[in-house]
Amino acid sequence: MSAESLGTTAWTRLLALMARMASPVILASLTQTLMGLVDTLMIGRLGTAAIAAVGVATLLFSTLATGLRSLDVAVQVITARRDGAGRGAEVGAVLGTGLALVLAAGAAATLACWRWPALGMRLVSPDPEVVALGAAYFQVRGLGLLPFVCYFLVRACFDGLGQTRIGMLTGVGMNVLNVVLNWVLIFGHFGAPALGVRGAALASVLASAAAAVAILAVALRPALHRRYRLLARGSVRRDLILPLLRIGWPPALQATGLIGGLVLFTMILGQVSTVAVAAGNIVLRIAALTLMAAVGVGVVVQTLVSRSLGARDLRGAWRSGLAGLVLAGGLMAAVGLPMLLWPDALLATFAVEPPVLAAGRQILRLTALVQVTAAVSLAFAGALRGAGAMQRVLLVDLATGVLCLLPLAWLFAVTVGGGLLGAWWALVAWLLVHAAWMTRLFFAKRWLSIRI
Repeated sequence: MSAESLGTTAWTRLLALMARMASPVILASLTQTLMGLVDTLMIGRLGTAAIAAVGVATLLFSTLATGLRSLDVAVQVITARRDGAGRGAEVGAVLGTGLALVLAAGAAATLACWRWPALGMRLVSPDPEVVALGAAYFQVRGLGLLPFVCYFLVRACFDGLGQTRIGMLTGVGMNVLNVVLNWVLIFGHFGAPALGVRGAALASVLASAAAAVAILAVALRPALHRRYRLLARGSVRRDLILPLLRIGWPPALQATGLIGGLVLFTMILGQVSTVAVAAGNIVLRIAALTLMAAVGVGVVVQTLVSRSLGARDLRGAWRSGLAGLVLAGGLMAAVGLPMLLWPDALLATFAVEPPVLAAGRQILRLTALVQVTAAVSLAFAGALRGAGAMQRVLLVDLATGVLCLLPLAWLFAVTVGGGLLGAWWALVAWLLVHAAWMTRLFFAKRWLSIRI
């Protein structure tokens, strides 16, 4: 279905189109999240300190990686806008310029990971064992930063073209390889040494590298190469640097701020206990997995809004945002149900120590109650980003995180003495405020007049 028809097509057909496009994106996003989830599941067999260490180290890695790969939002939006306007031959230059930017920045970040792996861990955790284990994981995981961000940048280009199955297939392959390598390298099967947390990091590095090679090979296929000039000579263009950075810096700062906020949130949990850090890490992992349903829908909303605006179909862009809300809300309600009804079964998959299970039960149920709230935020954020309203989304994230989440978490968890449950009530309050603000921005409709 063409982007021009979205303004008049029936709601049922629009939802079906969105679901068809979102399914591969959701599965691809799930595979990304599952890499960290599988690490946590397998490392859980090494003890509470290992769970806490890998949880903190993964957040630190994500702070770097997410900031770098946030340029994929700009690549996806500009790609979709160019293709929607019938200028597909310019897509290769968009991707090539984006890759050049992230490779330059990623090389410096990789060096920092290798030289100072314990620096961030000491800021987050007071436990020496957690710091040592986390630094070992972070140092190795940093070696995979460049292939990781390159993979997601190329995937964003394909998502912008509406070819979401490519990201799904390569993402599934990445996750399957990661699972196998985790089993071999963490525990020492098939004659390999048992590397523990370092093995988990090395598995993620190798899986990311394989995924990057695979998706680059797809981009070099003759039909795609000819039509979009992907990875062609001269694809790095100076005139695209500023547009990419102008659109890309707010999502980069937003994503880095979000992950950085989670790092500070984890520091607050560290003031409670190591058990609180471990239980919080597990519940955040489960929540991140369920959020992929709404994240996938948000990516599709972003593409359809951008393509519709490129074709000057304002009504189609508006209806894409509303359809995304309906689809994301239904999916999040469905995936939240097991968290509410069977929290012990989910938690027992990751932790074997009774204190961690007991600490995680209440906060997992609390998380289940705000799943639909998260869907509201992600669906409307996708619409605003697709239109190019990056700075408005950034403002919401930073303001609510700095003024709501972190102060309330400290107040409820430490000052009042509410511990882990108090910190989670702060998280709930933050989600409600964030969703309300995003809703107000969406229905104001100012984003429909933005030009890129």
